[in-house]
This record gives sequence, structure tokens and C-alpha cells, in this order.
Amino acid sequence: MALLLVMVAAPGYTARAEDPVLLLLEVRLDHTVLSGAIPAYDLHGHTYLPMGELARLLTIAIQTQPAEGTASGFVLHQDRSFSLNVADAQVSRAGLLESIDPALIMQEPDDLYVARSLLERWLPVEFAIERSSQVLTVKALEELPLQARLRRERKADRSHNRGGYQAPQYPLLHSPYQMIDTPFIDQTLTADVGERNGQPVSASRYSAHLTGDLLGLESSVFFSADSEGSDPEVRATAGRRDPEGRLLGLMRARSYSFGDLSSPRVANIMKANNGQGVSVSNRSLHQPTQFDSQSFEGDLPPGWDVELYYNNSLVDFQQVGSDGRYRFEDLPLSYGRNDFQLVFNGPLGQTRVENYSYPLDQSMTRPGVFRYDFKGHQDEQGNERFLGQFDLGVLRNLSASAAFMSAPIDGTPTSFTRVGLRTFWQSVSLNGGYTEAENGGHLGELGLQTRMAGISVDASRLYVSDFVSDEFLRRSDPIVTRDELRLTGSFELAPDWHLPVSMEYERDKHDSGLADTRISNRISAYVFRAAMTNRLQWRSVGGDEQALGAFLLSRRLYDVSLRGSINYRLLPFRETSSVALTADYNLAEGYRLNLGVSRDLVNPETRWNIGLSKSIGRFGLGLNGQYSDTGDYSVGLRLSMGLGREPRTSDWIPSARAMAGLGAASVRTFVDENGNGIWDEKEEPVSDAGFVVNGARREFRTDEDGIAQLGRLPVARYVDVAVDRSTLLDPRWEPSVEGVSLVPRPGHVAQVDFPVQVTTEIDGTLSLWEDNTARGIGGIKMELLNVDMTVVGEATTAWDGFYIVPRVPSGEYYLRVSPEQLNELGLRDTGFRVLEVSANEGYISGVDMLVLRPQPETRSTPASGQRPVETEVENAARKENWISRQRPGNFTIQLLSASREITVKAFMRQHGLIEESAYFESRYRGGPWFSVVHGSYGSAEAAQRALDRLPASFKEASPWVRRFRDVHRIMESSLF
Repeated sequence: MALLLVMVAAPGYTARAEDPVLLLLEVRLDHTVLSGAIPAYDLHGHTYLPMGELARLLTIAIQTQPAEGTASGFVLHQDRSFSLNVADAQVSRAGLLESIDPALIMQEPDDLYVARSLLERWLPVEFAIERSSQVLTVKALEELPLQARLRRERKADRSHNRGGYQAPQYPLLHSPYQMIDTPFIDQTLTADVGERNGQPVSASRYSAHLTGDLLGLESSVFFSADSEGSDPEVRATAGRRDPEGRLLGLMRARSYSFGDLSSPRVANIMKANNGQGVSVSNRSLHQPTQFDSQSFEGDLPPGWDVELYYNNSLVDFQQVGSDGRYRFEDLPLSYGRNDFQLVFNGPLGQTRVENYSYPLDQSMTRPGVFRYDFKGHQDEQGNERFLGQFDLGVLRNLSASAAFMSAPIDGTPTSFTRVGLRTFWQSVSLNGGYTEAENGGHLGELGLQTRMAGISVDASRLYVSDFVSDEFLRRSDPIVTRDELRLTGSFELAPDWHLPVSMEYERDKHDSGLADTRISNRISAYVFRAAMTNRLQWRSVGGDEQALGAFLLSRRLYDVSLRGSINYRLLPFRETSSVALTADYNLAEGYRLNLGVSRDLVNPETRWNIGLSKSIGRFGLGLNGQYSDTGDYSVGLRLSMGLGREPRTSDWIPSARAMAGLGAASVRTFVDENGNGIWDEKEEPVSDAGFVVNGARREFRTDEDGIAQLGRLPVARYVDVAVDRSTLLDPRWEPSVEGVSLVPRPGHVAQVDFPVQVTTEIDGTLSLWEDNTARGIGGIKMELLNVDMTVVGEATTAWDGFYIVPRVPSGEYYLRVSPEQLNELGLRDTGFRVLEVSANEGYISGVDMLVLRPQPETRSTPASGQRPVETEVENAARKENWISRQRPGNFTIQLLSASREITVKAFMRQHGLIEESAYFESRYRGGPWFSVVHGSYGSAEAAQRALDRLPASFKEASPWVRRFRDVHRIMESSLF
């Protein structure tokens, strides 16, 4: 039987040539998600990407000025300078001037959108766009700073599991569980009137999904009732989740829950069922539900639908019914990456996306690590099930598993015991298992998974002997072997055009010799801006053949979204059983017109529907009408509203978008005038501040009270939140906290404070003292250190030695030249500068410093009129005038005292002490006495820390800390 592929092109659509197509692209680099969505445009055969936003994500030092139509910076190295001027139609790269076509750049208010071909020419990257899944994949041709940082972090093994996102290690913010939280509520009310079979009908339904903390637990309640007298649907679940595994004491659980749960499916043994149960596990919250398969399930308001994409191809979609549930069960995982995307579409045009990735080779249990799952369950028929599943990492590429299960078989509780081994060897995964039933039947399994020529290969064989379970039912002609083969891959037909293909073969051999063969295939494509998938299933049992197929279409073009399906049969006869097509047209932002038609060809009936919806603002509203050629019709109203509460102000926040299944954070920004990191009542709030969540800018801004609620955060995983510095109105403002990491939970609002400090700039000039003169020296790194001698700021000097250290908060600092760079260049410094920055200080200018080039020792007499270098150094050393200018309350380090001035000058010359050092003369035992002091410090502790860090050669004379007040007194009382 040959497999057939049916591909139907989408209806044509002619758009105005000048209309750009808006794209929202997820950005990936090396399988790391850099941003969930950036805007881009398709126009005249070009894709225009936001240059400034991409440069920020890829850590390329280029900034755009959209209003001026310019961009400047450098690419990876400062000698590769970059400058763009759209008005002049010119770009300068590393000093070379080029002409450009201005039509390849779109000047928008938020950024400069540059044609992909230009960006690939200017930047060391290549872009690949998968339009079917809206993914922009970046391939770096040279190592980017971001890649270098991620490589260092992986080497140090310091990264959290953030669903593919890697970020700086922000401190973890713990949001305590509450005894009772004001819940988030998604509620929907529908009402329909019409006529069916000649009789008037009317119906209404109300549903609500509530989430939040209750009795210190993460809780969820779903309620649904209708006017037709059926029993209300009520489900409640409670528990906790912790990615770090700190639950239930010594059990180190990562999750536990109880209430309305679905029991898991165990391949070949138990089917999934809904009911009441309890679950405890220490597995990662984002590991696959089974080694070679994954299921997705959750709660959604009735009327929503969910599209499922696997490795960029449309696989399936489901409509959520009155029970408010969706479930995609037992999706196979292949060798290599397994990327899933769930696209949720609301009846009023709402949309959200969830992404998951399961690399199969990363599912191995590490050596010495023990993982467990316990699940007890009673289904809706009163049958009880139990599962205890364990994994142990034995070696680096070898793990063992065991499971104990109980399930009702033919109404009788039956126990099962399973043991297994799994290993990875080079590019091959091998697994084997043995299951024995309580009645003595057994099942053996062998499996292989690998990848060849870009195709994932999954093969397995089952040996069955008197084995009866949920999936191997008792029958007169039992199955004795089952062979399975699955091939999954993607063929590149042209640049940016891939054809994902999946084929599955399954054959059961029965005890009588009868063969039951099943073959299915799935082919996906993205053609004419439409994602299309065709599924075909063929089965042969004892010579009887049947073949069923389904074609799915999803197309987004300009303001129109199309979705269609065709279900058909090829064997034993040919027929098209049903056809459906819906179209959504965006009338304006948040307002949508929906048209649809479906035809049932088996029981001939055609249904037409039309709807108008609003999905923005405080509530969602939809009007719809349906008409059938049988005379049936209905008119309906749908009202939906998500409700959340702002904990700081107790204000309710209504929204047309669902929010109960997601997390939120209440973020406050303020000017921290006293530097205590805590908001005080009189401190100024920072309004209109924006935020970056997991590397992507969010649309939320703070109000006049400095408060914003960041909604729609993913739950049960790490989320990084930081202030978007580009949105701060005062360029001197600097967040005191780089960012925080939190784990949102449904219906709970975590509270985060971001204090902002007023900062200043420090500027000056670095000069090289050489050949009796001082000249500016460029390319030298200046380092700013805090009192703990940690580098907190850096700057590189320009060609003339000028430098600026930006964004310096108030405090005490030390400024120095990079010791490593001095060693490389064979230079020596003249000490560090002590700086005190106050909150009200504007800019600190004129902090000039010197470096010296060591001179070879010589005993020759200098030529007439030429002064030796030693004399220049001695004369450059400041004496009493520098000491007199220091604050009496400051401290200094006395390095050396001697009775001869030539001795202290030689000491200062030997150690290059010019800046921040001086000597003064006093009287001791009737004769002159000369003392060398170094540095000016605001506290004795700071001076002592500086003394402790002095080189050993400085400590030979036993230096000590003293106040300038004492030095001033000695100088005043001395006779010169």
C-alpha cells in the first residue's frame, strides 16, 4: 500500500504592495531562547529586522537612534567601528565608507528595521527564519560576547534551568506562600438562543477558573454550570512546586499535589484517567513525563482551542470543551531535540504561546542521583490505581529504572513490576525492560534510538506472553510480538523552506499468525505563508485495509488568519467526510471579525457562522451567529473577564485576557535617597520605567506611584526580571539591584522592589611620564574598586588619555590603572586615587593620573643642561602643599621616616610614588626628620585594608595608619 500525500494550497490573497506584514519572531542562538518575541516586517520580498534590539540581544555594541536615523558603535572589537546614517545613505565600517539603498531600512519610532541581507553583511551572523513557527535562528560566524559568557557559565556549572534561557545569576527572590491569597479569576458567561429541529432553544453557561495561595499551598479551582439542569463541574487541586527540590524535608521533592488529577499513562500497562489522587515527585519540573514520550495537559476556559507544533510543524489542535481541559497524550520523543510549541487561541481573538524543549540525551539520570514518582489515584468509576517509579544513575551513560504499579484489569486490581536499563553510547540510545504481571504474564522490550543523515530513528520490539493490561486486552488470539519503527526528519527544499516529515510503522503478530499492520505519516510544509500538515493512517488486518487522512491548515497573512481542515477516507472506499474553514479579520487593535463554514459530507449538513469580538480593555465581548441549511440557527453572546489584584494598592485589575493560569509580579521603582535599599515614604517614585523579563522587553510601565504589575509570567520556572535602563528618565539613575530571579506561581503576585540611585560620572586623563614630559596614553583600562576592592566599574582611555567612568553610585571608591595591562605594557603606576561620591554630586572631573616607563639604571653623568629622570621624579613628588589640602578627619599610611631627605626621595623614586603620596619635614631629637605618607582614606578601616594590600617591599619599614589631623599638627609645630 503506497502512502499518499494530499496537499491543498491555501486560497489566494492579494494585499496592497505597500502593506508591510508584521511578524513576531522568537529569537534563538545555540538553542538558547534570547527573546520570546521581537517585531519584524515582510515587505517587497525582504524581511526587516530591528537592528538595535538584535544588537542588544546578541551583545554587539551598536546603538540605534531611530529619530535621527543613525546608528553607531563597534562590532566585537573597537577597531571594527560602525556608523550608519540613513539620510546620507552611507555606512562606515572600520573606517571604510559604503553607499546603501535607503529602501532597505525602515525608520520606525522604536528602532531601525534593516533588511536581513544588510544585517548579514554588516554583522558576523546569519539568520534563518521559520515562518511556520515564527522563529528567528541566529548562527554566529564569530564568537559573540554572549556566547563567551554562556560558555564560561556552563564550564563553571553555575546556570539555573530556565527553559533554555541563560542569564546573569540574579539573586533568587523568595515569595512566601500565603494562608489565603486574593485569587486570580478567569470567568466566562455565554448565552445562546435559537431554533433546533423546529423547536426554540435557549441555554446559558458560566465557568470560572480561580488560582492563588490557600492554606500555604498553590491552589486551583475550576467551576462550570449551565442552565440545562446538569450537575455542575467542580475541580480543585492544591500542592507546591519548587525547582530546587526543597519540599517535604528529607524527601527533597520538587512537586506534590492532591485533588483532581489525571493518572499518568504508562506505556503498554496503564491508560490515563481523570479522577481524585495524590502525587509526589523529585523529578525536574520540566522533564518529559516518560523517557520517550511527553504529554501536555491543563485548564483553559471553554471555547478556547490549542494548536500543537512539534519541531516547527503543525501536529494537532484541540477545542476545549465544557470541562475546561485540554490534553495531548503520549507524544513520542526522538533522538536529538524535541521542541514543542503550544499556541492557545481564545474565542475573542486572545493568543498566548508556550515553548518546551526536551533533548533526549539530557534525560539521563546523572550518576548517583535517585529520582522517584509516587501517584495514587481513583478514577471517576471508583477504580484505584497506583504508580511508584524510580530511576538511578549508575554510570555517566547508564541508568537503571524500576516501577511498581497497580491497575484494575477486567474489574480486578492487578499488580505489575517493571525493571529496565537505559544507556547512551556515542550517538545511539539503547533501552531494555522487563515487566511481570501478578498473574504470571510478562512483557519484554528492546529499543534503539539514533540519528542518521539528519533523520531520527526510533525502533523497538515487544515480546508478550500471557500479558493482560489496560493496553493489551484479554482476547482469544493474543499478541505475541509488536514491532515499531518511527522516522522523523526535515528536508531542506530551498533556503528557509523545510519539509518536516514523520513516518511510523507498527506491526502486531498474534498467536495464530495473524498480522495487524499500521502505517502513518505526517508531512508538514510552509507554503504561501501557510502552515500545512497532512496526516494519513493506513491499517491492514487479515487482508482488510482502511486508510484515513486529515489535512490541517493555519495561515496568518496581514490582518487575516485562516484555519481549515479536511477529513477524508481512502480505503476501503474514497470519500471526503468533512470540510471546515474559518477566517479571522482584525478590524482594529483588539477587534476581530470571524467567518466560518463547515460541511459534513457523511450526514449532509452545511453550517455557517459569523462573529464579532473585542479582546482588549477591561473585558472581552463576543457576538456570534450560526445557521445550518437544515433550518437550525442560534445567536449567542460571550462575556469574559480576567481579574487580578494589585497587593500594594488593593486595586482590582480587570482584563479581557485570561490570567489565572499564569503568574505576576508587582514591581516598584523609587529613588533610594538614603541608600538603605528600602522604600521610605518620602522617597520619590520613578514613573514610566520599563522592565526586561528573561531578556525580552515587556510593555508594562510604572505609574505615577512607581508601581507596575508584570502579568502573564510563566509558572514553576525561573524568571529573571530587571529594570530596562533605557526607560529611566534621568540618565544619572542607576538601579541598585541588577535584577532578581523568581519562580512565579498561578494567581500569586510576587512583590519586587528596584531601588534606583542617583549616580555620577568620573572623568580625567591618564598620562605617560616619559622623556621629561607627560602625554596622554590611549587604550588603557581604568578600574574603579569599592571598599572591598572589587572592580565595580571600568573605562578605557581615548587616544588622548581621556576616560569617563559612567554610572557611579554614592560611596567610597578607589581608582587605579589595570595592573594586568600595566604588566603587559611594561609600565608602572603611581598609586591609586581615593574618591568619595555623594548622592547630590553632579560630575567628578579632572581626576588625572600618571603611569611611568621604568628607566634602565645608569651611573653616567648627564650631559650639560640635561636633568636626569630621577630628578624629574623627585621634583614631581608633592610635598606639604598636597598634605595640607587633605581633610583633617581622613586617614593616611605613613610608609617611611628618615633623617635625610635624599633617603625618602630615593624610596619614592624606587617605588614610583608620585600621585597620592608626599613627604613632609619635621623635627626629631633636634634635627630634621622626613616622613613619607601615601593615600587619603575616609575611615581607619579603609586605610588598614589598603595597608594590608601593599606589596611586601613597602612593609619593610613597618608602615602604619594615622590621621591627617596629627600630620597637620606636626607640620604646624615644626620649624623649617
